[in-house]
Amino acid sequence: MTLHTQTARMCPQSKGGFAIRARNPLSLSIKKQNKIRQKQTLNRKIKILLFFLLAFISSCSIQGLTNDYKKLEESQKSKIVALNNVTEFNTDYIYKVNGTQLKQELKAHPKSIVYIFKNGCTSDLCKPLMVYENYAKENGYKLFLVMDGFGNLNEALAQPITSPLFAIDSYHYQKKFRATYSRYFENDLTNKPFTEKNKEYLGSLFFFKEDKLEKILKELPKT
Repeated sequence: MTLHTQTARMCPQSKGGFAIRARNPLSLSIKKQNKIRQKQTLNRKIKILLFFLLAFISSCSIQGLTNDYKKLEESQKSKIVALNNVTEFNTDYIYKVNGTQLKQELKAHPKSIVYIFKNGCTSDLCKPLMVYENYAKENGYKLFLVMDGFGNLNEALAQPITSPLFAIDSYHYQKKFRATYSRYFENDLTNKPFTEKNKEYLGSLFFFKEDKLEKILKELPKT
């Protein structure tokens, strides 16, 4: 048998005269296994990355989503008390209050301001608590300072004011998220259905004549 014949048998020719090399099944199998291993390795890396990402997120403290009570130190928690049967307010405490309870307090005063605020607020609409206290004293208002959660609590406690501090009682409204229980509180305070939503932000300063709402403002009136 000639060399040419042997080569022809090993490498059959196509019609165009070019040799066609037969695929090796063993080589294809190895390549396929390598691709499978690479895919499995990539999946393992993705799972490990997701695991550490979830662990990181879980360790982060997202402030302001709820009332943040569980994030307080025990010394801070000891300052937070229920409003029930309180006849005289003590500035060493923060009184949990719902809208109905606060309206009962408002009845005892000819005119009042309820200021609902967030500790640590940096908006231009948020002034130091002393500013609201001074305005109330100068204009004959009883002032009720109501925080909407306990995040950055020390910022409120450090302010030089003589007015007692209150906080929305989120448990009364059985709602976990701050945005929801704050809306329920405001609606309760202003005699609206709890679930009603305002089409626009009206403000956080509520002016009352006894327990009757007079107006809601974003800023204190110019004097």
